[in-house]
Amino acid sequence: MADDLFTPTITPTAYVDERPPPWRPGSLVYPAIFGGVLAGTTLALINAGRLRLPARATLAIAGTGLVALVARVLVTVTLLDGRVSGTGRLVGALCGALVGTVAHLAQRSRFRTWEMRGGEPASLVKAGIAAALGLGILEGLVILLVAAR
Repeated sequence: MADDLFTPTITPTAYVDERPPPWRPGSLVYPAIFGGVLAGTTLALINAGRLRLPARATLAIAGTGLVALVARVLVTVTLLDGRVSGTGRLVGALCGALVGTVAHLAQRSRFRTWEMRGGEPASLVKAGIAAALGLGILEGLVILLVAAR
């Protein structure tokens, strides 16, 4: 006679989800450094939706992204005369790293929980390269437009 008392009630099949799997939060730092603030913020917000982060954590990521973008534009335009190469790239990488770090801290516990339930993370390679190139160029254009004024 089998007793249901010793069968687990929480199983990986109980958490079947239709959403795409999230990316590793630690991996979000790389597109943020190479692509800038817009790339890092966009990927972090997409990942927040995949992990179903609370609104407070999602707003923290979005707010950090906004503050980092404003800081990047102001520093590049006022101190570097609108040059986006050399030191301007370093400023962009540091601002992107800030966004990536906040995203990692906000998402890591939810990601660990998801991973413990048997989830396998998605690859960030294609999305990361696309975001770094596309949104990095867009960020550079925004800086050039602001510097032209």
